[in-house]
Amino acid sequence: MNEKFSRLKKYINVSHETLEKLVIYFDLLNIWQKKMNLVSNNSLEDAETRHFLDSAQLYIFCKNLNGNKIDLGAGAGFPGAVLSILGASKIFLVESNKKKCNFLTKLKKETNSNFNIVNSRIENLEFLDPSLIVSRALTSTKNLLLFSIDHMLKSKKINSKKEAIKNLPNLLFLKGKTFKEELNDIPENLKIKFQTFPSITSAESRILLYSKSIL
Repeated sequence: MNEKFSRLKKYINVSHETLEKLVIYFDLLNIWQKKMNLVSNNSLEDAETRHFLDSAQLYIFCKNLNGNKIDLGAGAGFPGAVLSILGASKIFLVESNKKKCNFLTKLKKETNSNFNIVNSRIENLEFLDPSLIVSRALTSTKNLLLFSIDHMLKSKKINSKKEAIKNLPNLLFLKGKTFKEELNDIPENLKIKFQTFPSITSAESRILLYSKSIL
């Protein structure tokens, strides 16, 4: 069974215990996918690369980062649950769909993981004081940025949009082949510049990072 994650092991050093948890995750995903739409069916055929490795490649960006890490639109737990299983601490999976949250609850129990599950729409989310906001396959970079600014405005220490932008946490977004167009769509007045890193799962994709020296 562990052969399913042979490619992941080439890129990321994982313990036997961690590998066992990923296998449990993989099996649960396949079982629950028959009952509800957690991921697209065609992506399930190559789930190791399309979901697990795609998520795991973000670990290097947050493994040494303290503070809360929020996964917006966590869905089936990619990337947040994978990052938690790999060892990232203080992960909050934010998901509005109750059924998907039920899956995440089962996943947390079966893998004995310590991530937090928050069943909430992003706009209704209570302030979680993030050091990192991460997201994958949810919405455009511009929208993710606006969600992040709005979330910082919920802090009692921040009184204006200008302060919210100045105090943004680290931002880490996985984007597909439209990443250039999405970066060009960010309003200039926000003055947010992302670093781009190649994805190891797709030549057309990029990892976008707005960093406060987390590497």
